[in-house]
Amino acid sequence: MENYVFAQYNIELLTTEKAQQRGTRQLEAAAEMIQRLPTPDVLLVNEMDDNFVQGWEKVHNATAFLENYLREPQAATLKGVDFEAWIAPRCNTGIPSGMDIGKDGIGVEPGTDAYARDCFSYAPYAGRYAMTLYSRFPIDIASVRTFQRFLWADLPNHRIPTNPDRDLYLTADECERFRLPAKTVVDVPIKLPDGKIHAVIAHPSPPLADDMDTLNAPRCHDEIRFLGDYVAGADYPYDDDGLEGGLSTDERFVILGDLNTEPGDTVTDDAVTRYLLDNSQVIATTPSSPGGSEHGAPYATSNLSRGPTRADYVLPSTDFTIHSSGIGWPAKDENHRAVAEQASDHFLVWVAVSE
Repeated sequence: MENYVFAQYNIELLTTEKAQQRGTRQLEAAAEMIQRLPTPDVLLVNEMDDNFVQGWEKVHNATAFLENYLREPQAATLKGVDFEAWIAPRCNTGIPSGMDIGKDGIGVEPGTDAYARDCFSYAPYAGRYAMTLYSRFPIDIASVRTFQRFLWADLPNHRIPTNPDRDLYLTADECERFRLPAKTVVDVPIKLPDGKIHAVIAHPSPPLADDMDTLNAPRCHDEIRFLGDYVAGADYPYDDDGLEGGLSTDERFVILGDLNTEPGDTVTDDAVTRYLLDNSQVIATTPSSPGGSEHGAPYATSNLSRGPTRADYVLPSTDFTIHSSGIGWPAKDENHRAVAEQASDHFLVWVAVSE
């Protein structure tokens, strides 16, 4: 019986400048943590800039990170990690909406806050905060489904803020054009030796933003609800090619992503519990770490300014059996504790499964 390792890693601000050259200490540290943990068969990396959208036509950051860091052993006792395939889906970050989402006049100059606020998802330029999915097995590219352009208003019982007394809201016209995913939602079929698996990937909006009453909290809630509905086979999702419907109930999947919220979070109305952890199609995995345990938060996947938080998830369908899992936050007396904290403000999360 085959065992597979699925992993999720938000590598903070993995920019083109960092990826395209060797010797970036942060990325060496990130690659080292990937090499120290069970070798992932499928790995989602968040916050990797999509430099092809930015006009860089030579080597994609996904290939550069693989060649410059992942394949290179980062310590004498470690081995490089390789992947057969990758996919870097287009995201909504930094894509101009053509609307005054920030309610301060339409920003037209990339790199400015006014520009970022009026994009479909906040970013100073297109391709920022994007993501790449790596796989040791072939990706069925022809069957990939993307939901980048799914309209927020087309989510049944959505929570779009429309009250003009808020800091930010959408007008009736904006509701007809504004997209739901902050980055995108993608269903990536992967050809494992014992059959197909759907890697369903996402990176919803951070619910809190600048202490303002923004779109983020209801949007994060609704993005997570979309994920739960999709893997449960809902009828309403339509992809960017117009194909309708969610996954069939007999299809295996793993949800991977920095979902930007933790169980019990009141800001998002506990969306991750209601729509994913309590979803009858999902195994509610609970990876833990020594480092998080030392902070009284064994399931924390990030150590942000507000403290340890569970934000990152690897959630297989109930077709699988969980063998082991973990979070790459070492104990303070381990030599690579500093490596993990230098790599990112998040830690790698992995889950090993078999059918």
